[in-house]
Amino acid sequence: MKKVAIISPSYDGKIVCDHALSLVTLFQRVAVERPDLQISIAYWMGEALLPRARNNLFCSAFESGADAVLFLDVDQSFDPQAVLDCIDQPVAVVGVTARMKTPEERYTHRPEDNSKHVWNPSLKLLQVQYLATGFMLINRVAMQAVYDASEVYQDGVNQRRMICNMQIRDGGMISEDIALCEKITQAGFTLYLDPRYTCDHFGVTRHTGNYLKQLTEYRTWRGE
Repeated sequence: MKKVAIISPSYDGKIVCDHALSLVTLFQRVAVERPDLQISIAYWMGEALLPRARNNLFCSAFESGADAVLFLDVDQSFDPQAVLDCIDQPVAVVGVTARMKTPEERYTHRPEDNSKHVWNPSLKLLQVQYLATGFMLINRVAMQAVYDASEVYQDGVNQRRMICNMQIRDGGMISEDIALCEKITQAGFTLYLDPRYTCDHFGVTRHTGNYLKQLTEYRTWRGE
């Protein structure tokens, strides 16, 4: 049985309603359709430093023997089928993009320029440089590489690893997502995005997008 740990920081202890509904549907489907899967969920609440919360969650999942972790942010809703599809992908790291909380249509993976990504026709996945930790699945082999490459620190009575860390580089700030993805690629793994799905993103309003439509229009324009 494959053990998948969903890990989510929630500094104020809240999740959006649509996120909760997505989770309920996912667990219902797994119970009926997927006897080969054991999915757990862990929140880290009351921690304003999101990298620290993600570190705690990742380390706990890894050290308890999870076969994969799914970073899943509580301010995003998602298609439960996207989770199942990502779990079944024969790759080490795969994610789903989300609509950014901006007036203009933008998405959370990087670069934003579609010409910088490579389409893999056999996998039907997009090879990208950076995924967001809003929805990122990492299998056990890649988890091990990230864990081993991350600096050890003491967090109270627990020893943790700096899995997600913000950095200052060339006068600019590097987010935890970028830093984590760099560790993954430096370990020799490729980052993939499943463009069939787009997570909605919640702030003051709901931000909805369709990255597949944008990508299809771009590839049509390129004549691909």
